[in-house]
Amino acid sequence: MNLWTEAVDLHSHTTHSDGVASVRVMAERAAKNGVKVWSLTDHDTAAGWDEAQEEADRLGMRFVPGVEITCEVPLLPEENMLEPHQSNPSSWHLLAYFPEGCSQGFIEWLDAMTEARIPRMEGMIQRLSEHGMEISLEEVMAIAGGAIGRPHLARVMLEKGMIDTFQEAFDLWIGDEGPAFSPRPLPKISDVVEKIRSQNGISSLAHPHYYGISPQKLGKYLVSQKIDAVEAFHRSHSDSLRWALMNIGLPITVGGDSHGTENNPSPGRMLAPLTHLHPAFHP
Repeated sequence: MNLWTEAVDLHSHTTHSDGVASVRVMAERAAKNGVKVWSLTDHDTAAGWDEAQEEADRLGMRFVPGVEITCEVPLLPEENMLEPHQSNPSSWHLLAYFPEGCSQGFIEWLDAMTEARIPRMEGMIQRLSEHGMEISLEEVMAIAGGAIGRPHLARVMLEKGMIDTFQEAFDLWIGDEGPAFSPRPLPKISDVVEKIRSQNGISSLAHPHYYGISPQKLGKYLVSQKIDAVEAFHRSHSDSLRWALMNIGLPITVGGDSHGTENNPSPGRMLAPLTHLHPAFHP
């Protein structure tokens, strides 16, 4: 009996949020890599679900509707838990999965979160203007296929020659501590978990590596919030962190977090243990 699988990837993005490839392209890449259970988890939007279901049906994959929901930070990073290049997180991300689908009311709630991104973007554009960088909201919206975010703004800055590299936009201007950064109101994790549970959905904390919390403390917090799983297997995680997260008392999820970019172009090829994988996602 095979106790490990590479056939599951539950975290990927398309042009409906901050990915650079279409739903069709990402689905085809996933299938080519042998993925049998795939979820599209664009930020704060369900916009790609219908197309993703069609593509998964065409390619012989099981599609699980998913979304990566941006939440406020509930716990401050512990001392020495963040790496030198990491700054304090401005948000935590909760993955929500709906194997049985969800209500129109939940989708409308997501739509409202997507709309809340626009005033924030207008604020960052205004702050860049104060530094002599003129960008219109329309230019950013033209790149964003759905939920608008900082990666779209960074791409416009790069195209207009305001920066030399994509990462420079975050390092110098729109990163969490940059002069043009603008926060936006975010829901509490407890409220998001309640909404997910009301839809018979499954919640999993995305990429814990980014939050600077020890696995032991994180496990206690996730259990207290009735979060269903933890994304123990993420491309940013070391083997030691994956092992530690496998042992905090929760089922795990696995996600390559591909955005279709050159350095991580495709979902799949993420080896994960079936013994710990949440049973809803077994191939």
